[in-house]
Amino acid sequence: MTGTLMRAPGGALRGRLGLDRLSLPQLATALLLPTEANGRFAPPPPHPSAALDARIASLELGRGLVATEASVALGLADTSLTLRDLTAKLAGGRIAGSATITRLGAAAAITGEGKVDAAAVPALAGGGPLGGRLSADLRVSTTAETLAGLDEALSGSGTLTLQDLSVPEADPAGLGRALARAAEIDDPLREGRLQALVSEELAKGGAQARGPARAAATIVGGVLRAGPLDIDFGPTRWTGTVGYDLRAGRLDARGTLAGGPVPRGWNAGPPAVQLGLTGPLGAPERSLDVGALSNGLAAFVLQRELETIELSEADQVERQRRRARIEMDRARAAALKAAADKAAAEKAAAERAAAEEAAQRARAQGEGQGATPTEAQHP
Repeated sequence: MTGTLMRAPGGALRGRLGLDRLSLPQLATALLLPTEANGRFAPPPPHPSAALDARIASLELGRGLVATEASVALGLADTSLTLRDLTAKLAGGRIAGSATITRLGAAAAITGEGKVDAAAVPALAGGGPLGGRLSADLRVSTTAETLAGLDEALSGSGTLTLQDLSVPEADPAGLGRALARAAEIDDPLREGRLQALVSEELAKGGAQARGPARAAATIVGGVLRAGPLDIDFGPTRWTGTVGYDLRAGRLDARGTLAGGPVPRGWNAGPPAVQLGLTGPLGAPERSLDVGALSNGLAAFVLQRELETIELSEADQVERQRRRARIEMDRARAAALKAAADKAAAEKAAAERAAAEEAAQRARAQGEGQGATPTEAQHP
């Protein structure tokens, strides 16, 4: 520690300090928030008032977060500790803000406001598959008689922004590929088949946001929620809410992933599934529900079956029409043949009759020429 301290005649301290390391939770516990065996706050120990400007190489913020190159104005009174104009580096970004801790008899109250600018999500989470940067502007307050109660009563509001977000096992082209595969197989609606297809295709790659996503944020009961967030992943978009339990360090993101190509004849709107992430920020588990996509696929399959039936019926009608035409042509040919045969028979009969008549005439003429004159005169 380096710096200059001056003590007034009344005991108040002021000055400037340079510290290698300082823990804000430990400082607050030592000065204002000592606890008894039952977990309740004990009366704060006596201490002089102070007004100090501090520069701290490593500043512990609690929850495993450590800021660096911090500067803050510390103000200490009998029942309050004030942090003003705090600035520091955190997770590759920066933080700034102010806060006041006040003892109210057996209880304690905390109020504050702060900004986080472009902090790396993996650094905040201590590693993990999620990528991107987080920015936030929040105002918070809480009052309780125990440390756990302060966490549970924490409330606030503000805004949250995610940029350069990358999410594993959320391949933007996965929905379209899964739907194309489902449209080509038999019985795609068999239980679990569509879920398996979508899960397999999404797992083939990660999603990279094409721009920042910003939403209003609230803190209720120590749980931060932001939404609705609309994140553009290119072929698909994710729309939903993000929750983070500040007490347990658990993420709960739930929303709809929609978009991508559809099979020919699809009329159920953009394909969509419910996609979420739950669990520790450093190791969240994916949750997937394909119910909405299954409904669309069912309508598509039904329409395809109806079209198949209609085509089959049309083919059958066409075959019947052709068969009737063939039968008609055969009947017409038979009638023409019968008519031709009849005409030929009639012609032959006429020719035979004419021939017989000519023969009879010839015989009659021959008989007339062969008679004697007496026979001719005396018949």
